[in-house]
This record gives sequence, structure tokens and C-alpha cells, in this order.
Amino acid sequence: NQGTNVVRWEFKHPTPFIRTREFLWQEGHTAHASKKEATDMVHTILEYYAKAYEEMYALPVVRGIKSREETFAGADFSGTVELFVPSNGRGIQGATSHFLGQNFSKMFDIWYENESKGKDYAYQTSWGYSTRSIGAMVMIHGDDKGLVLPPKIAPLHAVIIPIYKKDNQDKVLEYSSNLFKTLKAAGLKVKLDD
Repeated sequence: NQGTNVVRWEFKHPTPFIRTREFLWQEGHTAHASKKEATDMVHTILEYYAKAYEEMYALPVVRGIKSREETFAGADFSGTVELFVPSNGRGIQGATSHFLGQNFSKMFDIWYENESKGKDYAYQTSWGYSTRSIGAMVMIHGDDKGLVLPPKIAPLHAVIIPIYKKDNQDKVLEYSSNLFKTLKAAGLKVKLDD
């Protein structure tokens, strides 16, 4: 598992965060003794990605398998988490997880010693997730009036700004302080701007 930056040169039409020449991504690879273990890993990883989008970014996802034409080159199949953009009805690929079978292990001689002391080629997976997640979050939760960040990502949930006159200053400041304590105790990220 690694996090790194990627630069793509074959590129013509950038869309900030969604498709750019350079981006950051998290990428992982595993090797397994059985086809079932590797296939299960592909689906497990997709579920991790789906939960991150749903629970952290508050984004709607569709889990699925890519068509043969869209499958990662060299993979037997590619799973995907597609994000739905309600404003335009389009989808954005959020993350992928590929079952590579033994294609790459045979090509690059990646094997393990089995229980019979024989040589077996590993079943491999590959999966990734990128800064496209930020772009999707902005597209889905933002509009011409601004961006509303999902609660788990938002640095603040509420800002309390006491507004008072001289004759009620103490009362308003006390109320604001109590409100701040109540919201903080409820687990909200809150700021009292007094």
C-alpha cells in the first residue's frame, strides 16, 4: 500500500481535481494463494472505498464491475465505485479494484512455495483511490452559492457570533458560552467568535 503522486503525459483537457495531469493517489497491491482469496480482496477493498465515500464524503455511490472494454489492461475483471452527480446526472469513477489473476505473476515470475514445496504463481489484486474524491465532493456538495462540507470533513460545524447591545451584553455572552459548551459536549466542532 502506498500514497504517491502520478503524472500523466497523454493528456489534453484538464478538469480541476477530476482529471488533471498530476494528482495524488493511494494504491495497493496484494498477492494470494487462491483465486477466491484474491477475488474476495477485490470486493473487500471496493467496500472500503464505498464506505469512505458514503460515510466520510457523504457521496452517493454505485458499486459495480467494469465492462470488458473498461477493464484495466491485463486484469481479468475490474470492480468500481462510481459516484453519482445529481446536478447533471453523470457519474464519476471514484475508485477501482482489479483482479489481475495470475497474468502478471506469470509474466514477472511472482510465485510462492506451496504446501507440497512446489512453485505456484500468485493471484494478484491492484486497487486505487485518488484526489478525484475531493473534486467529486466539491461537485456534489457545492454550487454557485458555495460549498457545504460533510460533517466528518468540515473543520467546523457551527460558529457562534454573539450580537448584543450594551444593556444585554453579559446575558448574551453567558448564553453564547453555554450554547458553545452544549454543542461541544454533543460532539460538534464549534467555535465561539466573541
